[in-house]
Amino acid sequence: MPPVGQMVTDRIKIRCFNPVATIPELFFCFSVVVPMNFLPRYLLFITALVIPVAGPALGQADSLQGLSARGIQVVLTNSGFGLGGYISRKISSDHTISFEIILGATKDEREVAFFDRLGGRDVPNKANYLLEMPILVGIEQRLFRTQIEENFRPFIFASAGPVLGWSYPYFDDANGNHILDTDEQSFDVICGLGHGHLEPGVSAGLFFGAHFGSPKTTSRGVRIGYRMSYYVNKIALLEETIKNPSRYIGTPVISVFFGRTYSR
Repeated sequence: MPPVGQMVTDRIKIRCFNPVATIPELFFCFSVVVPMNFLPRYLLFITALVIPVAGPALGQADSLQGLSARGIQVVLTNSGFGLGGYISRKISSDHTISFEIILGATKDEREVAFFDRLGGRDVPNKANYLLEMPILVGIEQRLFRTQIEENFRPFIFASAGPVLGWSYPYFDDANGNHILDTDEQSFDVICGLGHGHLEPGVSAGLFFGAHFGSPKTTSRGVRIGYRMSYYVNKIALLEETIKNPSRYIGTPVISVFFGRTYSR
């Protein structure tokens, strides 16, 4: 295989979109449907996750119990930025249940993008793109409630649920050797979407964070932690000669969220 520098200068890629329009790594999938066979298992999972905490907590009522919140979150991972939304409900002085959906692109940490004189983008040894959409239920445990004022509320947060991945090729592998040859067309992040397929899995994360401001009017704060996804099928983000396909994809996560609280 020629050196990376030679690969970048010697190739002229066939592009079907303006490269300027394809630089962002965050995309919305037009139609992603949760497989029906996931639903029964997902509901059982939610029940098993919530009951052990919610049972004792329901007896610990205070003035904030029953307060709900909804908003959006911006997520930063090893792969770039993602966007999501959430709804939550306070069930006791110290416990909150939340439901959230996040959408973002996933890439291997070894990927490095190069740009030629014409603005063309090349990622050596890349095999597939992956869009990831975790659908998570979480339990938040507030920390130090009696020692810290209400305008700063630290917490620990654990979440889990199904994840839907959309895997699609980086290049048109005409000869089936799983390697980008000089006569094969590469796709940008938009062009290849129609060549992809759904990859189901499960995801879980553990985070530390804090809320800021009045809990009765605003919902804003930050979380820092780690999320791991496990897919039913192995996914090759890089060419198999560089890295073997894997079912596990993990990344550190920083989430900034903001929204409004309301009572029913």
